[in-house]
Amino acid sequence: MTLCGHSFGGYMSALYALKYPDRVEKLVLVSPIGIPEAPPDFDEKLRQGYGPARRRGRASPPSERTPEYEAAEAAEAAEPASKSGGPSRTQIMWFRLAMNLWERNFTPQWVVRSAGPFSRRLIDMYVGRFTWLSELQRSALAAYAHQISVLPGSSESALGDILRPGAFARRPLVNRLHALAVPTVFMYGANDWVDFTGGEQVIRRITANVDTRLFRIPRAGHNLHLENAADFNRVLVGEMRAISD
Repeated sequence: MTLCGHSFGGYMSALYALKYPDRVEKLVLVSPIGIPEAPPDFDEKLRQGYGPARRRGRASPPSERTPEYEAAEAAEAAEPASKSGGPSRTQIMWFRLAMNLWERNFTPQWVVRSAGPFSRRLIDMYVGRFTWLSELQRSALAAYAHQISVLPGSSESALGDILRPGAFARRPLVNRLHALAVPTVFMYGANDWVDFTGGEQVIRRITANVDTRLFRIPRAGHNLHLENAADFNRVLVGEMRAISD
């Protein structure tokens, strides 16, 4: 089978492929969390009230440079540099509160469910940041995010045990995926908060002679399958067809 997982599903899919390689013909990891190690100064930044910043880089993928990667790289290069300066006291207070809740296994979904009739408003505020989406796309993303957040929790109960604040794994996959023995595809959004260089590191470390690719989808963030469905589907369909060729 072709196993495709997004975000936390990507983390779990990678572990499945490690344990049962004979059952997976191709592995597709879509913006998978938990791959890179936390930066050396991560703990200190947490104490100071800084959130993990998305890494900006120009490194080439270790396999072929795809048109999607080139477009994403050009879009990132055109972004203005972020302003320097630390967070305000209010930001530090809220950040520390969020980190304390995370360590006690209170997830963002728990916050949304606890908001009751105001839960959709919280989701709308979050999705409203995605200004590159059309109004229809933001509405669809908000409806999707709200539905999966207000339903009774399932796998989210394990998030605090598996992930540290900032979605860094307590046991990073970058130190475990070198043993992958199946063709593997990584897909990230150009505006993704998940660091694509984690996928690059895994590809460089894989010891088996298997095909590996890394795509960066332009005009998309973490939910690239929703934010740029056309390019996402084109890449995914192409990878599926490659199996039968």
